[in-house]
Amino acid sequence: MQTHNINLESKVEGHLFHLAIGNFDGIHLGHQQIINSLVKESKKLNKPSAILSFTPHPRQFFSRELDRYQILSEEKKRSIFSNLGIDHYFCLQFDEALSNLSPLDFIKRIIVNQLKVEKLMVGYDFHFGKDRKGNTNLLFEHAKIHGFHLEIIEPIINSKNEEPYSSTAIRECIRQGKMEEVNLFLGRPWSMEGEVIHGDKRARKMNFPTANIMPHDEIYPLRGVYAVNVKFENKNYKGIANFGIRPTVEGEKLLLEAHLFDFDRDIYGNYLTVEFLAFIRGEKKFENFDLLIKQINKDIKITKDYHLRK
Repeated sequence: MQTHNINLESKVEGHLFHLAIGNFDGIHLGHQQIINSLVKESKKLNKPSAILSFTPHPRQFFSRELDRYQILSEEKKRSIFSNLGIDHYFCLQFDEALSNLSPLDFIKRIIVNQLKVEKLMVGYDFHFGKDRKGNTNLLFEHAKIHGFHLEIIEPIINSKNEEPYSSTAIRECIRQGKMEEVNLFLGRPWSMEGEVIHGDKRARKMNFPTANIMPHDEIYPLRGVYAVNVKFENKNYKGIANFGIRPTVEGEKLLLEAHLFDFDRDIYGNYLTVEFLAFIRGEKKFENFDLLIKQINKDIKITKDYHLRK
């Protein structure tokens, strides 16, 4: 897959793209159905498939207090798009100039002149241009004028709850620690990734060594203990993880601490992917270390039972 970081002034080598536009935050199962349809048809017609998305997320641009909003990093999005068979990924810089672009200029400058779209796919509620005044009715009018095909994607329903797939709903589930629901919506485990850093060694002294990772820049899960799967050197390890500030030891900064079952290696400086599977309990401050150790052993038993059932 070719990745293109573009802005309003970028030059794009012309192809007659089959293009889907959207934020695609999370790339949930609803998004995947759209992408699979796009890839299948473009291959059938021997046309390049493409995605156009935005960075930062437009809602983050307009509401700067929306920190930790996105479900996926740009790097992860690119990897998933590539695995789904997309040929080109256009990441359009959402800035002041783009936010002030009129709907007509968005169509002419980006869809027609920059990307030379042959077929366009957008969601039924797609809005674009200054003050979000552009909509699917306007796109239909200008698809005829400029000669590109337009397909409107209706809501894709999740058969589990009869509700449309929704990145907003997934964000709320992550914040509430409902990881089993999140993973059903995504079709894969939601994860945090990073380099293993040195900690204060308290967990090791309690015979409970952990791999410590600084939190990523995306949305944070509910603080607490989780059953996890850890990917390291192309292998999977069952484990347990804590995400929080460790109030019992007067912690001040957020940290992800993962304990891998049946694993005893020095992995400082290595890169881990921690997949969140299920919430075990919320963050809690214990009166002393004896009570903390007792709770940790209880958490481990609950988590191992969970892994055995799966």
